[in-house]
Amino acid sequence: MSVKLYLTIAAIVAILYGIAFVLIPGTIVLMFGAPPEVHVNLNLQFCGAALLGWGVILWFARDFRDWQAVRGVLIGNAVGDVALLLVNLWATLQHFLNGLVWSSTVVTLLLLVGALYCLSVGARKAA
Repeated sequence: MSVKLYLTIAAIVAILYGIAFVLIPGTIVLMFGAPPEVHVNLNLQFCGAALLGWGVILWFARDFRDWQAVRGVLIGNAVGDVALLLVNLWATLQHFLNGLVWSSTVVTLLLLVGALYCLSVGARKAA
């Protein structure tokens, strides 16, 4: 997989999740078994706005020619994926969310593996 393909996929995933979180937070909250309260929806919309921004960054990073810039984006993405995995696991094990959260955990794990793969391949090419 090329870095450009990975960044394209990661950007689309982030943008789609971001749009869903911003536009239909109540539905998303109910799907994951969280309480459908106004402050929960608002927090999900804040997260969605951040995801939209991150998705756009990933989209434009596809065209970076400088490996150091791409590397920085990939490292940032990997750190964010690890943090999200930890939060997902904690929330699931504490029964704050239902089993559907495993789907987003799998997506995040795949994105993390992709970022680490691109970092390892890019580092070998840069050396």
